Amino acid sequence: MKKTLIALTITTLFASAPFLINEAHANDTSVKKEDNSKGKGSAVDEVFVVTASRTPQLSSDILSSIKVITREEIELASASSVAELLNDINGLQMSQNGGKGQTASIFSRGTNSGHILVIIDGQRISSATLGQVEFANISTAQIERIEVIKGPRASLWGSDAIGGVIQIFTRKLDAGELAFDLGLGNKGQQQATLSTAIGHGDGATTFTISAESSNGYDVFELAESDADGYNRENASLKGFQQINEQWRLNWLAKYNQGHGEYDNAFGGPNENAFEANQWQLSATQNNDKWYQEIVVGQQSNESFTYGNGQSKEDASIFKTTRLQFNWLANYQISEQLTSTVGVDSFEEKVKTLTDYDKKERDIDSIFTHLAFDNGSLIIEGSLRYDDIEGVGSKTTHNISIGSRFISDSLVSLNFGTGFKAPGFNDLYYPSDAYSYGNSDLKAETSESIELLFKSEIASIQTELSVYTTEIENLIEWVPDENYAYHPINVHTAKIEGIELTLATELNGFDHQLQLNYLDAKNDLTGEQLIRRAKNTASYQLSHNWDKVTLLASIHYQGKREGSEWPGTITLPSHTIVNFSANYEMNPSWKLGFKVNNLLDADYVTNNHYIGQPAQYLLTISYRK
Repeated sequence: MKKTLIALTITTLFASAPFLINEAHANDTSVKKEDNSKGKGSAVDEVFVVTASRTPQLSSDILSSIKVITREEIELASASSVAELLNDINGLQMSQNGGKGQTASIFSRGTNSGHILVIIDGQRISSATLGQVEFANISTAQIERIEVIKGPRASLWGSDAIGGVIQIFTRKLDAGELAFDLGLGNKGQQQATLSTAIGHGDGATTFTISAESSNGYDVFELAESDADGYNRENASLKGFQQINEQWRLNWLAKYNQGHGEYDNAFGGPNENAFEANQWQLSATQNNDKWYQEIVVGQQSNESFTYGNGQSKEDASIFKTTRLQFNWLANYQISEQLTSTVGVDSFEEKVKTLTDYDKKERDIDSIFTHLAFDNGSLIIEGSLRYDDIEGVGSKTTHNISIGSRFISDSLVSLNFGTGFKAPGFNDLYYPSDAYSYGNSDLKAETSESIELLFKSEIASIQTELSVYTTEIENLIEWVPDENYAYHPINVHTAKIEGIELTLATELNGFDHQLQLNYLDAKNDLTGEQLIRRAKNTASYQLSHNWDKVTLLASIHYQGKREGSEWPGTITLPSHTIVNFSANYEMNPSWKLGFKVNNLLDADYVTNNHYIGQPAQYLLTISYRK
C-alpha cells in the first residue's frame, strides 16, 4: 500500500491547483483580528492553532479544548521542563521518577502515558520500541510555542492520539534578532542559550544552541543514596525561503544529546546517555482558495544504558529511526465550507544488539476533514484509514457540532474514536527467561464523547468540559506460569471527567482557577488506574507593572494509587507553590528569578520516587 499512496500523492501534488492558507500564520502566536461575521463585534486577540485540524484555525473557532503555551509564557513560568509546563494544563497530570532530568509520564484526561501523541513540527518523536516520549530530553530553550489539543485526534493524526495531541514548535526569530540567556541555581544548576537569525533575501534562518546541567538530588528512597545529576546539550536551526508569490521552502534540523544518573533498586546499570536528531524539508504553495504542503523528514533516538561497573563501550544500545512523508491539501469550497485531504507514510526501524523478531515496519495512512461554519453553527467531521504492518488496519473518525448560541460563547458536542498500535517491544521483543513479545496483540481502541462550553461573559473567560472515554484491549505485561512477562490485551478502562477553567482580570491582576475531577478505572475490576488523582486544582495570579512581571501559582494534586508489589498503595495528596519574577533593566536586558516548590514540600508522583525539592534559578537575558 505504501508505494501506491506515495505514487498517488506525487501525482496529485503536481496535478493540483495552487492552495491558499499562508503557512506563516502557523508560526504566529497571536493575531489581532476584527471578526463581526461570527457575532464577536469587536477587535479581539485571536490565536491561530494548527494542531486541531492540521491547518491554521482561530482558537475561538475550534470545537475542542485547547491550550497554547507561548514563548513569553515559557520564559516567565517557574516550570523548568516540558513535563512541568504540561502539568500546569487542566486535565493533564504528570508522574515523574524524581525531578528534572528523570523519566516523566503525562496522562491526558486519565488515559495512559502512551495515549497522547507528541510531535515536534509535525513529526512524531516517540520511541518505536517503548512507544513513550522522553520529555526530559526536550529542551525548553528550543521551543517557540506548544499547542495542546485534548480529546481524541486519531482521525487526523493516527495512532496514540487517544487522549490528545501535543505539538511543539521549534524556536523562530526574525532576521537580525539576537537572544541570550544565562541561568544559575541551587543544586549546581547551570543553563545557557544563544539564538540568532540571519536573513537571506525573502527568507530567514534561526540558529539556537543551549546547554544545561545540574548535580541533582537523590531521586529514589530505596537504593543508592547519592545525587542523580544530568546534563543536556542542544542545537537547532529552522528556516524558510520565499521562492515566489506561491511557493515557499522550509527546513529544520535538530540535534540533542545528554547524560543522566538514576537509582537502580536491583544493583544494575544506573546511568543513561542519549543522542537524538531530527531533520525536515517541506514546500508549501498558496494561491487564492488553495493550500498544499509536502513534507519529508526523519527522526531518530539512540539510548545507552550502563554504569555500576559497566562501561559505556559495553552499554545496552537501542536506536529507533522513523522516516516520515506527509502531503496535505486544503480547499476553500465556499465562504462557509472547507475541505482537507492528506496522506501520511512512515517507515520505522529498530537497531539494537537485542535480536528482535522483526526490526522494521511501514505505516501508511490517508485522511480527510470537512468543516462547515455559517457564523452560528459549526459542523466538523474527519475520517482516517491507517494500515500498520504486522497489526492490521484501523479506521477512526471524529464528528463535532457546535453553536454560537449567544455572543462570545460556544457550545459543542464531540464524538471521536482512537487507537494505539503496539510497539516493537510489545510485538517482537525476543523470548528469554524473563520476557517476550506477542505478535498476536491487537491495537488498543477508544471511543469518546465530550460536551464543551467556552465563553467570555462579563470579562470572565470560562471553559467547562464534561467527557467520558472507554478504552478496550489495553495492553499489559503480565507473568506466565514460569514468571516470564509478556504483553496481552487484558482489560478495558472507563474514564469520566469534568474540567473547569475560569480566568479574569481583577484589580490589575490576572487570575486563573482550574478545577478537575477524574474517575479513571479498570472497567472489569472497578480499581482506579494508577498514578491518576481524582481531584486536582490550581490557582494562578500574575501582574505586569512597567518593568516588573510577577507570577505565582498553587497546585494541588489529590490522592491516587501507586504501584506496590504485589498490588497498589495510596499515595498522599500534595500542594506545590511556585513563584517567578522578571525585571526589565532596559529594553535589552532582563533579570529573572524562578522558584519551583517554594515551600520545599515533600511529595511523590510515583511511589518511592522523591519529588523535586525547592529549586531556585536566577537568569539574565539579552534581547536585540
